Amino acid sequence: MRDGELIGGIGLVAKAAWGATARTVTSIVRALTGVFPYLFVFRSGEMRREVTEQYPDPISSRGPEDLPLRFRGKLQNDINKCTGCRDCQTVCPVDCIYVEVEPGPAPIHTWVSVFDIDNARCVQCGLCVEVCEPTSLTHSREFELATRKVEHALAKFGRGRITPEQRAKWARIRQAEEALRL
Repeated sequence: MRDGELIGGIGLVAKAAWGATARTVTSIVRALTGVFPYLFVFRSGEMRREVTEQYPDPISSRGPEDLPLRFRGKLQNDINKCTGCRDCQTVCPVDCIYVEVEPGPAPIHTWVSVFDIDNARCVQCGLCVEVCEPTSLTHSREFELATRKVEHALAKFGRGRITPEQRAKWARIRQAEEALRL
């Protein structure tokens, strides 16, 4: 190995090091030019600009009256209209609706004991509302669905389980109605 080759190799390394240093210095200068105008501002109002908007902002926040006509908000169920057909449960793509039905006071009526909608899973697609024949299932204008606990996102619309006393009372009513028919 000759001396010239060694010096040439060191020269290439030195050139690369100076190139990296120059890029670093250039990036520092660029950063300082962006910050420089703010370093000498001593008035309190100019240094701090409000970036975060408080929620709800009374000036720019939207209310239910500002929403589009076909807005799909939180699901609501009028349990007095609901027949318990379970079409909504069948069509739901994310299985967020759970329905349990028991025989009702009359042979043609059913008792919707459990009707739960898990708003944490619901994607507001609207398929369940479209398929609901008695129109008991609707979208509300409510759009703030955030909760601190997932359990609070479960909406329960069912009437509750039938007690044995209630079942016996309905049986007596049915017997009385059948006796009147005969």
